[in-house]
Amino acid sequence: MPVMQRPNSRIEVSDPNSVPEVYVSGPFNVMNAEGMVHLTFTTARPDPNDLFRGSTTPEFHATVACRLLMPLEMAQQLIRTLGGTVSKAIQPTDMGPGIVIRPN
Repeated sequence: MPVMQRPNSRIEVSDPNSVPEVYVSGPFNVMNAEGMVHLTFTTARPDPNDLFRGSTTPEFHATVACRLLMPLEMAQQLIRTLGGTVSKAIQPTDMGPGIVIRPN
């Protein structure tokens, strides 16, 4: 079986279908299966029947919003990138309110 070689130059990224962002706010699951990492994200939603009955304490249910499947190596890169980005984001700064643009 031939082995695919990694690209040796930058990969151009496009988004011709304008893939929408997915909001996730509920429980998530991570599963490792034979060198692949399977991530399942959910969003927590109130029971619509409770809402339309006027309940002030509706039950919440988690609905699967997104599933990602990636090779283990890519998941490791994702962990490193997320860790670095999140740790920088929570660092206190001396700057006042505003928009901060960080180069990639």
